[in-house]
Parts: sequence; structure tokens; C-alpha cells
Amino acid sequence: MAHSEESRLANLLRRVSREDDRDRRLATIKQLKEFISHGESRGTLVKQLDTILSTLNDILNESSKMLWELRQDAAACLGILCTVLSYEAERIFKWLFVKFNSSSRDEVKLLYLVAAQRALEAAGERKAFSHIMQMVMSNLQSILENVDTPELLCQSVKCILQVAHCYPHVFSTNFRVSIGMSAWVCCWPAWSPVGS
Repeated sequence: MAHSEESRLANLLRRVSREDDRDRRLATIKQLKEFISHGESRGTLVKQLDTILSTLNDILNESSKMLWELRQDAAACLGILCTVLSYEAERIFKWLFVKFNSSSRDEVKLLYLVAAQRALEAAGERKAFSHIMQMVMSNLQSILENVDTPELLCQSVKCILQVAHCYPHVFSTNFRVSIGMSAWVCCWPAWSPVGS
């Protein structure tokens, strides 16, 4: 069974990265997302984690505007992967933040933040990331303090709001003094503090 899962995963990764037809690539990335979503394949995902991350990173960094939907689906795959492999979440989040910080393209940075938000949303109330949330929050705070586009500002705030919702103690520790409310007002004029 594990061998057939490994073969299927390898086939999906190869097809999603080498296929020339846009519609076939979109169908393949959706199949990859489903494969990742099913928890039965965790062992295979862990074995192939570096290959999966590399393939998804290549897709996120493609430059064609026509492939924006494919790139968004790749970001969703990263978020789901992080949640499914919650015991590997620290490694995946660190990888995401390193890639974010090394990217020079704002639309790619945006996709890394979309992946982080997807992971945080999927983990949600289960508190699956409790052990790494301080590290995640510190990175998000650093990103927020250094973003220079409205899209990145809003996406980083969405991630932080997800942390505030699920991990309010981590949020309050990091933002008690350090954040200017202008960032919140800019994106969410009707925002109200957690717990009020």
C-alpha cells in the first residue's frame, strides 16, 4: 500500500510540475491537494516532504499571470500539508518564513502568507500548533513591521487575526505594546479586540 501511495505522489508531483496544459495542471494540483488532505498518507508525505516543498515552491515562483489559480492552489496545498503533518509544522513554517524573507517578488510573498493563513485556519480550534505559535507569531510580527504593499499588509493581518482568534495568549504577549493600531484600522475599520 505504501509503495502505491509513494508512486501516486511521485506521479502527481511530476505531472504538476512538467505538464504543459493549464487545465491538466489545475486538475493535477487539485488531485495533489486531495492526496495531501487524506491523513492516511502521512508517512508518504513525511518521506517526500522535501520534494513536495520544492515542487510547490517552484509553482509559487512561476511568473505567468495565467497560472495565478494554480499558484493559489499550491499555496493551499502548503497550508493543508502543514496541518496534516502538524508534528512537522515547525519545519514547514520555518521553511515558509525563510522563503518569504528571501523572495524579492511581492506576489510570491503574498502566496507564502496565504499558505500560512490556510495552515492556521485549518488547524483552527484544535490548537495543533500550540508548541510553535510563539515562533509563528514572532515571524508574523516581523513581517507586519516590514511590509511595503497594501496586499502584504492585509494578508499578514489576516494571519495575525487567525492567531488572535485561536491563540489569544500568544497574540496579547506579542502585541501588548509593539503594534500601532493604524495597521488594524487600515484593513479592518470595524475590527474589535478579541474577547470583547
